[in-house]
Amino acid sequence: MSSSMFRKKSRANVRSHRAQWFAKAGTPQLTRCPNPACGAVKPRQVVCPECGQYRGRQVLRPRNRG
Repeated sequence: MSSSMFRKKSRANVRSHRAQWFAKAGTPQLTRCPNPACGAVKPRQVVCPECGQYRGRQVLRPRNRG
């Protein structure tokens, strides 16, 4: 069998790169819903849980408030 195409990575290098990656992945950015009637705070690029709209289209049924 021939040798591997990839070099063996040391544990220290793997752990340092992994730690840098986890530091970049922070909390999700929150934005206001663009629907003027709603305006709820939601994560970016996600359907609004309150009014059910995404990019100006009705995708889900609105949540009943009550």
